[in-house]
Amino acid sequence: MSWLFLVLVVPFLSCEKEDDKSSLNELEHFEIKELDVSFKILNGIVSAMVSPAVDLEDLTLVFEVSEKAKVYVGDEIQESGVSRQDFSEAVALIVEAENGNRNTYTVIVGKRPNTKPVANAGNNQILYLSEGQTTINVLLDGSASYDEDGNIHTYLWELDGSEIATGVEAEVTLALGMHVIKLTVEDLLGAVDSDEVKIDVREVFQYTPVDPGAAQETKNLLINLGKIANGSEFIFGQEFPMSFKQNNLRWNLETSDAKEVTGDHPGVYGIDPHYMLYKGNDQRDLHIQEARFAYENGGVVTFDFHQQSRFNNKIYLNEITDERDKSLMYDIVNDLNGSRDWFYSELDVILGWINVDLGFPVVFRLFHEMNGGWFWWGTGATNHSSELYIDFFKLSVDYIKDRTNLVLFSWSPNHPFGNTYYPGNDYVDIVGVDIYEPGASQLTSLLKEVSAFALENNKIAALTETGNRDNYINNHPTFWTSTILKAIKDGGDEIKMAWVLAWFNAPWTSSQSDLFIPNASSPGTAKNDFIKFYQDDHTLFLKDVQKLKVYDTP
Repeated sequence: MSWLFLVLVVPFLSCEKEDDKSSLNELEHFEIKELDVSFKILNGIVSAMVSPAVDLEDLTLVFEVSEKAKVYVGDEIQESGVSRQDFSEAVALIVEAENGNRNTYTVIVGKRPNTKPVANAGNNQILYLSEGQTTINVLLDGSASYDEDGNIHTYLWELDGSEIATGVEAEVTLALGMHVIKLTVEDLLGAVDSDEVKIDVREVFQYTPVDPGAAQETKNLLINLGKIANGSEFIFGQEFPMSFKQNNLRWNLETSDAKEVTGDHPGVYGIDPHYMLYKGNDQRDLHIQEARFAYENGGVVTFDFHQQSRFNNKIYLNEITDERDKSLMYDIVNDLNGSRDWFYSELDVILGWINVDLGFPVVFRLFHEMNGGWFWWGTGATNHSSELYIDFFKLSVDYIKDRTNLVLFSWSPNHPFGNTYYPGNDYVDIVGVDIYEPGASQLTSLLKEVSAFALENNKIAALTETGNRDNYINNHPTFWTSTILKAIKDGGDEIKMAWVLAWFNAPWTSSQSDLFIPNASSPGTAKNDFIKFYQDDHTLFLKDVQKLKVYDTP
């Protein structure tokens, strides 16, 4: 017998209904239209913190709630994006579901404690009166002031306790002299802060070249260098910045080490006639092109002459064996043994380049570092005395200024600075100093001394030669900011330099350890430091100097 079993499969029918949305009464999102803050919803509390200056009395609710739910404040129904409430006190939002179930949320808008504003009266300014002016218009700028938790309500500018202007920016008229102007800012809650700015209104220094027949461009250059020196900025310069580079000459003058690192050339170009007079016509023409590039792009050209001796053809006394060369300075001054004629003949060649090949003003830094014993014109020379050197310098200046009107004369001892070898105010336009491997504090003191001497004698000051020869790139990679820039900044208004000149990156060295500024191949630390030096507000490179138009009438 067989049995047949039937299995009947019946679908399971649930008796449970879909979720009943009529009972949902949740506040899902809340914000206030006029406030740029995020609200937190937690355990029935809706909260946010705002600036203490915010007005909470009449603001617009924006919210999202459960489907079919409504929002009330008291008995009044609320419409998102339309209804307005006073949130200076806690506000109870009632979210009512479709079935009448209610859920209450308390909205609390707290105010942070007031932080007082920060006043910034702007950078100190040094301004110059033009000829015939007795006053000058000055723009005061407090736009760098700020209030972290709101807006500044008022700006008040005062001079000697009296109001002179209001507003973020204001133009005022000031007379000759130092003016300390106070800016006071106040926020909406009455908190205040103050800052001061110094506006030094000066007469244009009447710098006059020692050459009474100087060309107008030469006079202009001196006056404009004076304006730079008496301001807060200085020009960065380098010896042979374009034509010299590590391990080679740069025959195509398209760039410089400074430009490859910072994007700009130095603003002062040091040129040494030594490499034009003794190294062949190709180098002569190269350096003439370099000097012309500097001038045509608004830069300043300085000459420093490492002149070879007459018989041994050496610069340094320790390499000179001929006694006639050891007494060369004495013989030139006293016109002995034909040495003066020889000396003048070499100057004539240089003067020909200045007058004919260049045709624009140069600063000639004659026979520098005379207070050291290494050059044939220094302390180791036969019959040496400060009087002998001074006579030598004067003789050189007199000869040059009688044959060109395109030279300003610079005098620069090696550190320590002193006036023992100073030729006198009638023979010097620019006072400089040379120093290598300086410490920052040492350099600050030195440049203060040079600046004070220049000011006392109505001359222009410059740091005419500097650098660090102790494997600068690796051992002192922040030299340009932590030594040079720091020293000048630390000196404040007591240091007034027209320029700072670095020595050259030599074409006869293949080692990074012998550089004076970084090149494209230098380690990042040295390059980044030099970029920081370049970007500082105190430094001027070629593009900056070009804008100053130093050859134009002030």
